[in-house]
Amino acid sequence: MPQNTFPQQQFEPLALAERLHEQAGQLLAELRLAEIIAPYGAITPTGSYTLNVMVYPDIDIYLPKLSIAQLFSVGGQLAQAEGIVQAVFEQNDPSMPGGLYFKLRIANKEWGRPWKVDLWSLDPDLLEEKMAPMRHFLDCLTSELRRQIIRYKLSVLTPAGRTPLYSGYFIYKAFIDEGLNDFEQITHYLRANGIQVG
Repeated sequence: MPQNTFPQQQFEPLALAERLHEQAGQLLAELRLAEIIAPYGAITPTGSYTLNVMVYPDIDIYLPKLSIAQLFSVGGQLAQAEGIVQAVFEQNDPSMPGGLYFKLRIANKEWGRPWKVDLWSLDPDLLEEKMAPMRHFLDCLTSELRRQIIRYKLSVLTPAGRTPLYSGYFIYKAFIDEGLNDFEQITHYLRANGIQVG
């Protein structure tokens, strides 16, 4: 699909990220996620939402360690929100040992795809391990790096209108830690790290 057919292309890159970030915050408030999780602890936003470099409607959130029964209780409350079209539970992902995963898809018309909310319930040590690089990226992120990251993400959108699977971490690392700014070099770096680009 040519890039100019994506709804994202109607926006200047920074304006796109701001619009998605604002809508994501509104969506989390409507879901009452923090309120529902409060008896167990706090939510920990991560990924492109935390860095404010979103280019499509996807939010990643870490949750405190929950039992399966507790997660289903939380998921049952979330699934009552307006617009929910899918709720999926998974476990035993090798990248999240001991973690429990719950995914929500929420209807929307603006972006050509549903909002996706990925919820990971993790042990405290694993949550800290996952958040350490994210805090580092956030500390090092400048307005210019943010703009370049958003522009690069838009340049590699898949036919489904999202960035390549698992690419976010390596995009941030390429720009922030490796000092790369040439898009072809960054694509080569992603491919060298096993990311399927283009």
